[in-house]
Amino acid sequence: MTQFLRTSVLFALLLLLCLLQGSIGDTQPQETEDLPSLFIQRDITAELKFLRDLVNQQGMMLVELQKMNTAQASELSALKTEVDNLRKESAGRPKVAFSAGLGPPAEQRGPFNVETNLIYSKVLTNIGGAYNSHTGVFTAPVRGVYYIRFTSSEYGNKNNNMGVNLYKNGQHLMHLGENGVDGIAKHVSSGVTLELAAGDVVYTRLPANYVLWDGTDLRTSFSGFLIFPM
Repeated sequence: MTQFLRTSVLFALLLLLCLLQGSIGDTQPQETEDLPSLFIQRDITAELKFLRDLVNQQGMMLVELQKMNTAQASELSALKTEVDNLRKESAGRPKVAFSAGLGPPAEQRGPFNVETNLIYSKVLTNIGGAYNSHTGVFTAPVRGVYYIRFTSSEYGNKNNNMGVNLYKNGQHLMHLGENGVDGIAKHVSSGVTLELAAGDVVYTRLPANYVLWDGTDLRTSFSGFLIFPM
């Protein structure tokens, strides 16, 4: 709209300039010209010069505006290309994320006399289907860097320790826990970044003679997601 108005003003000025020039051209000089006519002639000449300058100024402004519009159009085109490339890259990347808890019923798990796999049957998220709610095992679908997080809790037991072990392909990576005498209500959490190959498995186990608590509030949970593929 601004460019349209500027163009209209420029066109009007050019039309006025042509009319003034025609008016001057049609006026034939006379040998006996009175003083008032001379002043009028000079006023028209000055006005004509002013209009010429104004037309030139408006023309320069329009040229600069066209340059700015061209530059902005180029920037918008480059930005659109970048957004399209990001969309294509995102669409081609695998999407992996899961989160699950031991779930109800609200009760204590353990103690057992041997280390036991934990099965988080209450699944909240399982994008990509890489977590198995029947075995409690997460299997990396692609090679990449993953973030794995796990929590554990216990309530009302001061005789047994509370905790969880984290494993990758049968290798013990981390232990998270608290002593039973630390209090009636206990809760711990931790996370780790892992580089996994396609087919690597990650899971948690309840140590022998340890206990956990969970229920509908999902205090004991297992989660993870792909940060980026490699």
